[in-house]
Amino acid sequence: MAKRTTNKTTTEPTEINKSEKIREWFAANPEGTAVQAQKAMKELGIEVGSGHCQQIKNKLSGGSTASAKVDVNTLKLAAEFVKTQDGDVETALAAIDQIGEFVSKCGSPAKAKSALEAYQAMAAVLS
Repeated sequence: MAKRTTNKTTTEPTEINKSEKIREWFAANPEGTAVQAQKAMKELGIEVGSGHCQQIKNKLSGGSTASAKVDVNTLKLAAEFVKTQDGDVETALAAIDQIGEFVSKCGSPAKAKSALEAYQAMAAVLS
């Protein structure tokens, strides 16, 4: 006589993706802070540090403050650029935004430069 076997299915508790829960919280609370996210996760029974929440928030916002820090040489470059904009920081920031948008629409800095050079050549012929 054959031995009868039963298929026992065990349900293991599913692992909670903490990062995904934090991303969901920030999607619902875009102005929230890392500490607020940490407290909200704790209320859901999810233990995370505020540093983990801050890391997720930085990634969602496109970068971190650490990557935005500048050294002295970069500050010198910024000062030189501001001088080309009549010394007005607001004008320099607006110029950067316009240039960034132009480069983005062209697809790359090289294409943007080529487009301007072609325009310059065409304008010279027409004038």
